[in-house]
Amino acid sequence: MRARLVAALAAAPLLAGLQGPPSAFRVDPAARGPLQQLWAASVAAGAERVACLASTVDGDTLRITRIMPLSAGADSMAVSAKGSLEACGPPTWQGTVHTHIALDGNGRPFSMFSGSDRGVMLMWWQRWKADGTFCLLYGEDQAHCEIDGSRVLILPSAKF
Repeated sequence: MRARLVAALAAAPLLAGLQGPPSAFRVDPAARGPLQQLWAASVAAGAERVACLASTVDGDTLRITRIMPLSAGADSMAVSAKGSLEACGPPTWQGTVHTHIALDGNGRPFSMFSGSDRGVMLMWWQRWKADGTFCLLYGEDQAHCEIDGSRVLILPSAKF
């Protein structure tokens, strides 16, 4: 029993340096306005919009640091998956964000990724061999984000 306790105490400093995966996301101030503009453009056009997304992991938080809209005025159906994967690749970009303005049966935008969205996420992994950050906006200040690639990490949807 004592030997186990000594071994556990000896390992404690090593374990203290290990961090778990992110459990939440945060939108940095520099990305907040552009994300809200992406949503507003999507609503005004009545079509989805897509943008490259930059992110970092800071402890237990995935931070969305900036975005770059793709093909101004084009909806996510007009921006090919292959095109967005090439434009939004590492090291500058870590994934994509797009809007979901289509409404469900309760009159709310869909807040989860679709099957075709997941196909694009798989293509990211196949192309870049790196985990990607993918977010969708389903309101002016509401988003759902996931890390996908070597693992799938679904973060709680949240206001930003």
